[in-house]
Amino acid sequence: MRKKILAIIGAGEAAFPIIDKAKELDILTIGFGEKNSLARNRVDFFIEKSIFDIAGIVDECRKHNVNGVIASSEITTESAAIIADELQLPGNDIKNGFFARNKYLMRERVKTISSINQPKYYIYDGNPVEKFPVMVKAVDACGKKGIKLVKNEVEFEDAIKLSAQISSNGEVLIEEYLDGGKEYSIECIASNRDCFIIQVTEKITSGEPYFTEIAHHQPADLSDEIRKKIEVATKNTLEVLGIKCGMAHMEIKIIDNQIYFIEVGARAGGDHIADVLTVNSTNYDYYKAAIDCCFDCLEKKEIKNIAYTGIYFHCKENEHLKRLFADANKADWCIVNTVENDCFLDAKGNVEASNSGYIIYKSDHRITLKDTSIMNLRAERINEYENAFDLIWNHNKEIGRTLSDDELKKGIEKFLNFGNVISIVDDNRIVAFLMLYCNNIETLEAYICNVYVLNEYRGLGLSKKVLEKAISVCKSKHFTTIKLHVAKDNITAINLYEQYGFLATGNNKENDNELQMEMVKFLG
Repeated sequence: MRKKILAIIGAGEAAFPIIDKAKELDILTIGFGEKNSLARNRVDFFIEKSIFDIAGIVDECRKHNVNGVIASSEITTESAAIIADELQLPGNDIKNGFFARNKYLMRERVKTISSINQPKYYIYDGNPVEKFPVMVKAVDACGKKGIKLVKNEVEFEDAIKLSAQISSNGEVLIEEYLDGGKEYSIECIASNRDCFIIQVTEKITSGEPYFTEIAHHQPADLSDEIRKKIEVATKNTLEVLGIKCGMAHMEIKIIDNQIYFIEVGARAGGDHIADVLTVNSTNYDYYKAAIDCCFDCLEKKEIKNIAYTGIYFHCKENEHLKRLFADANKADWCIVNTVENDCFLDAKGNVEASNSGYIIYKSDHRITLKDTSIMNLRAERINEYENAFDLIWNHNKEIGRTLSDDELKKGIEKFLNFGNVISIVDDNRIVAFLMLYCNNIETLEAYICNVYVLNEYRGLGLSKKVLEKAISVCKSKHFTTIKLHVAKDNITAINLYEQYGFLATGNNKENDNELQMEMVKFLG
């Protein structure tokens, strides 16, 4: 039987897992790329040739009796499809054009199907924008390059210039901004008219203006209803775009249970979504399947989730996860760690995020700060700490208290002299704060105020810890009652206080245009 020979278009780092899997399958590999290609010594044969030299690559493929063609990255997908078509081998459809790179052409094709929604969009033609905010995108860039949310004319002009430079043909796509919701990517395998969803990835971004991807988690937490909608939308989308051979990475946004199309790539998901996360979170041999598609021999297989996996990038936007990165070195759940120093770099695109280093986990649950030593931190009365004043000062500045420095100074001195400052301190920083007054020895009635947990530390049970400490202090002083006020629409806080025996008194008050309800707890 003649040995299978696979032509890999592009020989950069993204080709590594394809080459490794091909060798495992005893398939001969021929790589095409520039002289300095990283994978030139990894393939069986390397031919120095531009990935855009279609005729030259086709000629070489015929000389070497190639019987399978695969793209290694976003930029090689169109070339690979054309080469496969020229050689009459399995590949993505190009008879009406190639629609898996140009974001505008994608949208034009996808608008013909009803199972997925789209924002309003158009190619920038020099005319003023009617309504801000809008998304400005380089029409065929990848890795979040040349993408920015703009809110006014000045930002718009700067974004247009940058995106036009990054776009291969100078075209810039303008899109309506889809506010809210969550972003996901769908990791697929397409073979002829069949499409199989291998995994759904939940994407965490830096938010506006660049929406850099700073973390990914698998499997995404989705309802059965949404999962079924995604399956239909994905199959319809790949079919209308002519993606019918190999891996596909489709990005969507879900807002109020409605699915919105962002873009799709006829290749593996980057950021190690395909080669590490999907391979470890499922029982599916993803790269073998991609190669099988190139030889038209893909076999159907039941796909199951077998683990939770994810990647956190060591970038500025994830600095609040410092404890997670610190603990990763000794954690059983960490399977890859490329972080070399404590410096969290700014990231305006996915490449910069990756260059900052990252950690990858594999576990029987999603890894978060709950899995770190932060859960061992205790709530303490910090009045006697030598740096108590500085801790409270920095905390108030961080959360944006609108007080003059003189007012803040007097307030902190009052806290320290007459109150009980209950805090959880992590890395010389207050992450949970509660102010307790229990000075009235006549009524033995204490009062709680200024309860605050930093956003990135919420959901870890820290508010319970500071509240329990406050109750403990009151009991130690033999107080009989604790009162507090809470915003009437803060249901989460109200539920917490009710769990600890606080009851609404029916007395409400206005404070800074906010309606607050009084609650009381009687200590036995």
